[in-house]
Amino acid sequence: MFWNNKAVSPLVATFLLVIFSLVLGSIIMNLGKNYITNVEKEQQKSSIVIPIDYIDNELKELQIKYITNQISYAEYLEKEKELIGK
Repeated sequence: MFWNNKAVSPLVATFLLVIFSLVLGSIIMNLGKNYITNVEKEQQKSSIVIPIDYIDNELKELQIKYITNQISYAEYLEKEKELIGK
């Protein structure tokens, strides 16, 4: 009635569990890293589209020039002071 089964010693079982956990964790972390990298690449490709109808004053036009790197920060601040001082 009793079968002659040999059990795995607790030390070997612990070692196998640790190895299995490390391998599984490495696989999951690698997949997560690849996913995040792909998401970041997609975000870098996205662009901002502002319809011309929304640019209804000079300050907004100035802000868009600064955002699109057409003017420097110093130029932006100087022209902003001029526009606000009107």
